[in-house]
Amino acid sequence: MWWAATELTLTKTEFDVLELLVRNEGIVLEHTVVYERIWGFDFGADSKNLAVYVGYLRRKLAAAGAPPVIHTVRGVGYAVRRP
Repeated sequence: MWWAATELTLTKTEFDVLELLVRNEGIVLEHTVVYERIWGFDFGADSKNLAVYVGYLRRKLAAAGAPPVIHTVRGVGYAVRRP
């Protein structure tokens, strides 16, 4: 994947999470929806799996010079919004 002139190296799971969020730009996707679509089941309320992958994506995008595009909706999920 590319951001401007910088190539991002993403794992399959990172790519899948980012693709899901981007395809649903502007829509807040609940944690359970992302877990179901990416992993096929919900890890439960105590799982930090998704937060870890979102953190990886944010760091990789920031390193490529991207503005913050993945937004946390506390207690609900995540959304991608254009700056």
